[in-house]
Amino acid sequence: MNWLQVLGPPLLMLLGGIITWSLKSRVEELRATEERLREERRKIYGQILDPYIRLFADLKGQGPAQAIKRITSYEYRKTAFDLNLFGSDEVVRAYNALMKHTYEADSTGKQDLKEMMHLWGNLLLEIRKSLGNKKTKLNEFDMLRAMIKDIDNL
Repeated sequence: MNWLQVLGPPLLMLLGGIITWSLKSRVEELRATEERLREERRKIYGQILDPYIRLFADLKGQGPAQAIKRITSYEYRKTAFDLNLFGSDEVVRAYNALMKHTYEADSTGKQDLKEMMHLWGNLLLEIRKSLGNKKTKLNEFDMLRAMIKDIDNL
């Protein structure tokens, strides 16, 4: 019984230290994994947004035709596939809704500009949340104000 009183506290401290080290190591590993995933998402999100940013910028008058050409390219489709693997659920849903609207507008020839702006703003907002701004107070149209000068008229 006396040996238990002598060895008990050091063994408990050793066991507690091992458990603490193990938990700390696991938390650090999870943080590093989350940071790598966040960087991969940031890269994919940038590539997904590129044609739409070019559309808004209207570089050298290329307009929608150039954006659609980029969206239908193999590289863009591969990036969209990566988005499905690495993107947050909300971003994937927002992107799918935007693409569904884009495909329907392309096939019918009818473009609902207000709905397109809503979907585009929602995608930007979900990307913002996915990259760490989960408690943002912005809405879809706030995300577009800097890009569209007469957004309040929509």
